[in-house]
Amino acid sequence: MSKFKINYFFEKDFQVSRPIEVENISEAIQDAKDQEGMIEFTGEDNVFYKFDTKDIKLVTITEA
Repeated sequence: MSKFKINYFFEKDFQVSRPIEVENISEAIQDAKDQEGMIEFTGEDNVFYKFDTKDIKLVTITEA
C-alpha cells in the first residue's frame, strides 16, 4: 500500500488534505472521483472535517 494525500482547495487560500492508503495513484484518483456530496474525515492533525464537494474549487493528489 502507498500513502497519498487528496488535497481539496476552497476559496481564499483555504485547503484541506485527506490522507489515504491505496495500491497506486490510479486508485487514489478514483477515490477522489468517487467522492460526491458531503465528505467527512479526521485529518492527520486530529481535526474533524466535513464539507460539501460543491464548495471545492480544485483537487490535487500528492504522494505522502
